[in-house]
Amino acid sequence: MRASLQVTVDCDPELSTIVVTGDCDEDSEYLLTEALAKVFAVEPRVLEVDVSGVGFGDSTLLHALLQALHTQSSRQRRLALRSPLGEAVERLLTVTGTLDVFERCVVDGASPQDGSPRGPGATLGGHERAE
Repeated sequence: MRASLQVTVDCDPELSTIVVTGDCDEDSEYLLTEALAKVFAVEPRVLEVDVSGVGFGDSTLLHALLQALHTQSSRQRRLALRSPLGEAVERLLTVTGTLDVFERCVVDGASPQDGSPRGPGATLGGHERAE
């Protein structure tokens, strides 16, 4: 039995956060969709998504992350994925060939407020990545 999805949202025009834990699939898609709708309504300068607690993610999670990236980019705003991504999410992005799409979004630590992307040699999912 999979762990149920938990989604926590903090909406703020400067920095909004979404923390996702548990297993994300089509049965729990509505939780992620609702969270994104709430955040997009305030049009934050930075949307930070923490997926380090995701145990399983399928195309539903990938679609939500791509939607967040597209929406933030089209508004000339920033998406930040808190590092480490976690094994399940890093595997999802690697298998689908989208890891490079999100590479510049990954930030170390708890807050991307300075707007700087993850630097060379930083960890992605707990593993060193060659740049």
